[in-house]
Amino acid sequence: MAECWQTMTIPGSKYSPFEEIDWKTSFQGVTGDYGVWFSEINVTQFVNLRGDSTHPRFFDGVQRVTGIEPPVSPNTVVRSGGLCCHWLSPDEWLMTVENPQVSITQDLEDTLSGLHVAVTDLTGGQSLLRIGGVQSRDVLSAACTLNLHPDVFAQGSCAQTILAHANVLITPVSQCSGDFVFDVVVRRSYADHLIRWLMDAAYESGFEFRSDDDSGPGRS
Repeated sequence: MAECWQTMTIPGSKYSPFEEIDWKTSFQGVTGDYGVWFSEINVTQFVNLRGDSTHPRFFDGVQRVTGIEPPVSPNTVVRSGGLCCHWLSPDEWLMTVENPQVSITQDLEDTLSGLHVAVTDLTGGQSLLRIGGVQSRDVLSAACTLNLHPDVFAQGSCAQTILAHANVLITPVSQCSGDFVFDVVVRRSYADHLIRWLMDAAYESGFEFRSDDDSGPGRS
């Protein structure tokens, strides 16, 4: 097969896909607690990468640019600092980058030039919602068929599924004292629908919103 290079950019947006949501809203559940919390995570880059992970130059090039090795085991994720690399298929990965100082897209283009790869900047079309709390797993389970129990869906895993009629990528971030935290990547056009559906699902448990800084792994 002839080697080729493909790159595509979808411009980012300065507007939040959740801008119609009042983030000051909170609602106590039937027990008077907030069983679920939501936060929009500031991801400044979503990059889809396709290539042959068995090709030494591809594997080494990605590692040199990102500092991590692309996961090769199905439905796994590798994290390093603010960068996460999710396995989507044997030759496809999704990278999310929080507050990068430089664009990894250009660096991947330069490093992998000449290989049979595709680099697509999806930043303008994706969003990342973080959901946590002692009832977060139950709320998510009400809208999808995945088994989200930590014995089955542990940290280091990721899965593509349908959540409230929207295509999403779910990743367990942490589990601390019964507080289950998940990241949900969803298309920007479905973000408002998804958060409103989850708010309704969390009505009995109670919910609140948190800022990006207050929603990191292990925070309660």
